[in-house]
Amino acid sequence: MAHAPVDEEEYKPKFSGEEMVLTLLFGVLLAGVLGVLLIDYRTLTGQKVPLDIPFLRPSETSSPIQPARKDDQVRRYSPQTTVDFGPGGRVSLPGVPGRADGLLSGTMTFHSAGKGIVTAVGFIEAGTAIRFEEFVASQEELGGVKTLYLHSPGGSVRDAIEMSRFIRERRMNTVITKHGYCASSCPLVFSGGVKRTITKPAALGVHQIFTSDSAIGTLQQGIANAQAISAEAQQLLVQMGVDPKAWIEAMATPKDKLYLFTDKEIRDLNWIVK
Repeated sequence: MAHAPVDEEEYKPKFSGEEMVLTLLFGVLLAGVLGVLLIDYRTLTGQKVPLDIPFLRPSETSSPIQPARKDDQVRRYSPQTTVDFGPGGRVSLPGVPGRADGLLSGTMTFHSAGKGIVTAVGFIEAGTAIRFEEFVASQEELGGVKTLYLHSPGGSVRDAIEMSRFIRERRMNTVITKHGYCASSCPLVFSGGVKRTITKPAALGVHQIFTSDSAIGTLQQGIANAQAISAEAQQLLVQMGVDPKAWIEAMATPKDKLYLFTDKEIRDLNWIVK
């Protein structure tokens, strides 16, 4: 029985290997362009893109921060880091169930453990200071907040300064617990405590202040703003009883690095108050 002739064109692949690669590259390029447009939109409108958008999050780091040693105190900086300071496991924070390190790069949240003890864990964003004050107000009927545990990679310096002043005004104590992490602007918050406790081993570190990518203005204006806020941070440390020499290390350390204070520096610079 005769068969109908086969149409060879029908069975040819719709795309050649080269065309498929080009199509894939175009898709990646399009995603990148959309990401840039989204960031530009945020810049022009002043709106903030949530931290949980994947392509805007810093990449997860695989190796944890090691303890500082004299003349070996600079580490890479990542909001998603973990701390490995020897035996003892992960940080344990009052009022926070499970692994607190998983909350580090998310928006700062506040957790009550009762009896005036509260934990603040996460990234300090614009508006965190206001949310902190609102949370403290919500605890008034329960006796108020007396002690604040901190576990944070820092963030907004302006909000950190406001939080520090509010902590001092309310006569709270601040704590960085064993295997805790307080970096970037977090030490400014910590400085507000009337009594300040660091349970070793823990990481306390600083780096340069830099202008947010949502700021609009010239490079010179950005530098001037960074210098002004850095001066305000130094003034805050003086007012809180911390030796302002601590901020010299911040100004000398690039924003993608972190200068960790040694135990001796923590004592000598008055980070601890009993």
